[in-house]
Amino acid sequence: MPSAPPSKGLATVRRKNGNRTGWTLHFVGRGLQLFGLILVTRAVFMSSGSQLRAMVALTGVGAVFFVVGRLLARNDPEARR
Repeated sequence: MPSAPPSKGLATVRRKNGNRTGWTLHFVGRGLQLFGLILVTRAVFMSSGSQLRAMVALTGVGAVFFVVGRLLARNDPEARR
């Protein structure tokens, strides 16, 4: 029975040069999406009935952050060159 070749460790594993710009935009977009969701959730649960204008404004701002984040994070980071 042939034996397996000896392991050379993790240091010899070839790494593909990553696309830092693509991944950075992806994670910034995901962060903006999360921030937008937090703002919308805060607007819905933390406002009282007399502050309807503030709730609508904060919900709109959260939606804008979410949409901008979605536009940044929708593409595959490996495809950006």
